[in-house]
Amino acid sequence: MEGGSGLKLTAINSHVGNTGAYGYGTYAIGDATVRVLGSRFDVGSYATIIAGPAAVVHYGDSGRDAVAALNTELELGLTAAELTALPVRNTVVNSGHFGYMFFGAGTLTLDGGTVVNSERATFLNKGQQTAITVDGSKGARLNPRDGVILQMIELDDPGPVNVDGKMMNVGVYTEPTTDPAKDSSFDVTATFTDIKLKGDFCNGMRKGKNMVLTFDGATLEGVVSATRTKHRVPSIDASRFHELGIVTNTVQAAVNNGAVVTLAAGSTWTVTGTSYLTSLTLAADAAVQAPRDKAVTLTVDGTVTAITPGSTYTGALTLTVA
Repeated sequence: MEGGSGLKLTAINSHVGNTGAYGYGTYAIGDATVRVLGSRFDVGSYATIIAGPAAVVHYGDSGRDAVAALNTELELGLTAAELTALPVRNTVVNSGHFGYMFFGAGTLTLDGGTVVNSERATFLNKGQQTAITVDGSKGARLNPRDGVILQMIELDDPGPVNVDGKMMNVGVYTEPTTDPAKDSSFDVTATFTDIKLKGDFCNGMRKGKNMVLTFDGATLEGVVSATRTKHRVPSIDASRFHELGIVTNTVQAAVNNGAVVTLAAGSTWTVTGTSYLTSLTLAADAAVQAPRDKAVTLTVDGTVTAITPGSTYTGALTLTVA
C-alpha cells in the first residue's frame, strides 16, 4: 500500500513472490496496517518497506484465534467450519536482499514461528524512529546470511528530482567524506524475547540516533557497536539502485550513534569482537561472556572495569575479546 489513510493489508496462508531479481512484498506508508500470517514471501529485495509515519506491521502464525479476530475485524465472511478447517501455519520470508527496510517511522512485530532468511541484514533502518519487537518463544528465527541482524545507516536514497516541473529519477547519493559533527536526537528501539540470536547490531548513523536494544530471556552471539559505514561505491544513481543500503562497518567509539544494551532476566551475550557501547545494563542473572577459550574485557572511559551482574555502566564503553 503506497498511499491513502487507514488502509489494511492482510495475507493469511498465502504465497507472495516477485518474478524478477528485485522487488518487495508489501509497502506500508502513512498509518497503514500490514498483517502477514502463515504465509510465504519469496522476494527479491524486502519483505516489507516501512515508510510510516505510523505504519504497523506484523508477521506471525495463522493461529485460529488470530484469524478469527481478523475475520471479525475485516468482515472476511469465514464460517465457523472454515475457520476450524484452516491450517495453522508459520510465516517464512526468503529475501534476496534485506529482510525489512525502514524508510520512515513505524512499528514491526515478528512472532510465532516466523522465519526470516535474508542475504543481508534482517532489519535495515535508514535513520528512522522505529520500534522492533521479536518474540522467539514459539520458534521465530532470524537468519541473515551476511551476519548482520540490525543495520542503521543514514538515508541514502536520493529520491526523485524536479526537472522542469516533472519528477525524474535522476537523483544521486554521494558518500560523505567528513567526520560527523556532534548532535543529539531520538532512539531506535528493538526488543528480542526468548530467542537465540547469532549476528551483529551496527549503528552507523552520523546524526544523533541511539540504537537501544533489550534482550529478555535471549542469547546473543555477535558484536553490538557504534560503527562507521561505507558503501561499496562512492555515489549511487538510478543505474546503481541495487547498491542502496549495502555498506561495510568499521567499529568505532560512538559520536552521535550510541549503542544502549539491556540484558534482562536470563539473557546472555557472547561477545565475538570489539564492541563500542554507551550504556550496558545487566539483570542479576544476566551474563556477558567471551567465546570458548577467550576472555572479554570491559573498559569504561578508559578504565578496566569488572563486569558484574545487576550493574549498569554508562560512558564510553569498550568490550574487547582476547
